[in-house]
Amino acid sequence: MGRMDDLIHQWREFCAGRSEQDAWYFSGLLQGVTEAAVLTQVFASFPHADALEARALDVLQAGRWGNHLYLQPSYEGHAQARVDAARAWLDELARVAGLNGEPALQATLLSVPVVSTSSDRLEAARAMSAPSAYLHDVICAVVRDARTLDTVEVAALDEALYHLASDLYLGWYITQPLAPDAIDFAPYLTLWRLGGGSALVEDAFLVQE
Repeated sequence: MGRMDDLIHQWREFCAGRSEQDAWYFSGLLQGVTEAAVLTQVFASFPHADALEARALDVLQAGRWGNHLYLQPSYEGHAQARVDAARAWLDELARVAGLNGEPALQATLLSVPVVSTSSDRLEAARAMSAPSAYLHDVICAVVRDARTLDTVEVAALDEALYHLASDLYLGWYITQPLAPDAIDFAPYLTLWRLGGGSALVEDAFLVQE
């Protein structure tokens, strides 16, 4: 039995309640995966398994593995395409902020300009920006409050999906059927596919140029 086959077997035993593991143990469950048959086994024990599998395929088809540990965006669109995709993502986040008692954040998201910037400035903003951190906290709270299932298996699935592309929001795009009233992450997937890393700062929403 190969490493991946063994990990899938352990995953199935874990999801069936026949073994115990920490969530991090399955962080590599989907790294390098391309086959729908593997996804079928990964999601088989969860509600909305077919929808979860279809969304995982959406992400895989939006990316490429190459020689990378994490999935990479498959298409680097031109700057204006990334700006337009960022605006659509901001509109969705503003809608969610308004519905969840965040009028000031909603106003910011609706009015802030989208600005193309270097990858170095973007990475610095992601690490240091208070507005970006606050927005992230709001997104996390909305998703977790809307979850229809809260189990150790879902926690382990979150871990595996995060490590697919080292991206929490892509993981939540896949598990959106488990939080249907939260956030539509489809605009985020579009932005990611275009190579559009992003961060909210005091006076702009930065996207990679």
